[in-house]
Amino acid sequence: MRPHTPVLLEEVLHHLDLKKGDILLDGTIGFAGHSDPFLKTIGPSGRLIGCDQDKDAITYCQSKFKSDKNVSLYNTNYSTLFSILKDKKITLPNKILIDLGFSSFQLDQSERGFSFLKDEPLDMRMDIRQSETAATILNSYSKENLSNLFFNLGELYKNKILSENIVIERKKNKLTRTSQLLDIIKKSYFFSNNRKQYMKINSQVFQALRIEVNQEFEHMLDFFKQAIEILPLEGRIAIITFHSTEDRLVKKFFKPLKNRIEPVHKKVVQASQDEITKNLRSKSAKLRTYIKTTQ
Repeated sequence: MRPHTPVLLEEVLHHLDLKKGDILLDGTIGFAGHSDPFLKTIGPSGRLIGCDQDKDAITYCQSKFKSDKNVSLYNTNYSTLFSILKDKKITLPNKILIDLGFSSFQLDQSERGFSFLKDEPLDMRMDIRQSETAATILNSYSKENLSNLFFNLGELYKNKILSENIVIERKKNKLTRTSQLLDIIKKSYFFSNNRKQYMKINSQVFQALRIEVNQEFEHMLDFFKQAIEILPLEGRIAIITFHSTEDRLVKKFFKPLKNRIEPVHKKVVQASQDEITKNLRSKSAKLRTYIKTTQ
């Protein structure tokens, strides 16, 4: 059973205009939610290049695609992939998919503290080979740096109060568990038994930390710069985001490049009500697809 339900599956297939013989790069292949059905479309004359910095995801895909000779997998961050492909003299892709969401497995079963619904270590690393964790950040960043992190990456108000309480609590005990962070959040905000607000604030705090731990925005923008250079004419890139900060960055990056790479669809594509009913995590998903028009 696939441990991840892909979002906007049909929409991505349509807007990428996948065809037999295409070379598809899935830069965040995860548990192959998109790539598995897409491989059938590009056929044996096409090639699937998949990468993910999560070793669990790559191990799963290696097993799943072990008999597919036209699949290449790499356990690395997508921002480093183009240089690897060039070194190996592998033909570069003409279609690219980047899904910036987290899989159900990573949220529910990875035991790395991505979810606030369970008491787990404050880790949040997608690549466990890196040294900095969420605990490292919470225990070492200055109050000002923490405040900026929560404001810029989590769009949080009362970010200064939250940061001050983190500094106070870490002087008493080192912060190592998600339950400790939740206690601090409860001290910093007044929820008045509003569960929806409680869930939203927790999500924003955890989101900000996860982005910082994995340097997600830096990798994303670095990848986009490389992608627009390597894509051939008529090549396409599809990007799925899950929160407003990500989506704004995508729009901001591509807008000045409209003479080279144009949006395939004018309005952002979102999940249908039917898909949202079947998969609640698709509710916040937004798809933007671009086509290269000039070199």
